[in-house]
Amino acid sequence: MKTPKYQPGSLSAAETLRRQEVQQEIENYLLALSSYPQRFADDPYVSFEQHLYSMIAAGQTVRNGRNCVS
Repeated sequence: MKTPKYQPGSLSAAETLRRQEVQQEIENYLLALSSYPQRFADDPYVSFEQHLYSMIAAGQTVRNGRNCVS
C-alpha cells in the first residue's frame, strides 16, 4: 500500500478552516499588542493578558481582515 504524498495546494476543508482560525488569532493578538500602550497609559495595573482577553470578550477582534467592534 502506498502512502499518500502531500501535494501543496491541496488542503482539506478542515485544514483551510484551521489556517483561517490561526490567522485570525494572530491578527487579534497583534491588534491587542498595538492597542495595549494606550490601555496601559489609561490603566497601568492592567496586564497585557487582561487586555487581550477583554478585547476578545468585548468582540473587538479581527474578522475577515477587518477590525471589528461588536
